[in-house]
Amino acid sequence: MKSSKHNDFNWGWEQMTTNRQRKQHQRAHILEVARTLFLQTGFKATHVSEIAAQADVSQVTLYKYFESKLNLGHQVVLDLVTQGYADFQAVVDDPHLSYREIVKRLIQGSQQVTDQMHPDFYHFIVADMQGRNGTDETMHAYQAGKHQFWTAVIQRGRQAGMIAPGLSDEALILYLDMFVHYISSPTGQAQMTTAGDDAHFQALTAQLDHLFFYGFIGEPPTDQKEGLEK
Repeated sequence: MKSSKHNDFNWGWEQMTTNRQRKQHQRAHILEVARTLFLQTGFKATHVSEIAAQADVSQVTLYKYFESKLNLGHQVVLDLVTQGYADFQAVVDDPHLSYREIVKRLIQGSQQVTDQMHPDFYHFIVADMQGRNGTDETMHAYQAGKHQFWTAVIQRGRQAGMIAPGLSDEALILYLDMFVHYISSPTGQAQMTTAGDDAHFQALTAQLDHLFFYGFIGEPPTDQKEGLEK
């Protein structure tokens, strides 16, 4: 009798675990499809029916995970922030990469996202970051990861002798905040998405990525190899 109950318990637990994993996988798949469509065609032009169809689920199932299209968009942005930090942190923590290689990979990673991004979804991301979509969860996630990530970037740069010694951590973080604040402002958004020109938006964001990261280093480039002090 005890053995039977024990087996029934194990079977029930395994079934619950399997169902939970299946739901997690399905939710992640919907998010992935929504992210791809939002990036390609923008938030406004993407319909829930299209996301459901490409994710191979019904709209009823989709709404079980996300209460509205707005909530789905918010979750996509939140995932972009949290997963972006995780991916970039792995690059910065890689001991086999030089600082120059780290900077190049951070730029490449940023460009991979913006190269695919529709200007309309860029506006949606900014609105979500600013809490204008009904929640400030994304900004909290951004701020929570900001200090750890950028402190690690600065530390690697200083170890490599590629951040000007006269630049304080405080000044570098202020530079970051000024950059983010301006491109998120109405003026910055208008300049980046002039006339809805996708090519202009992608080219400009690529240039800004370059200017930001190499400006962040703040040290004139030389032919001297980094790490000689080691």
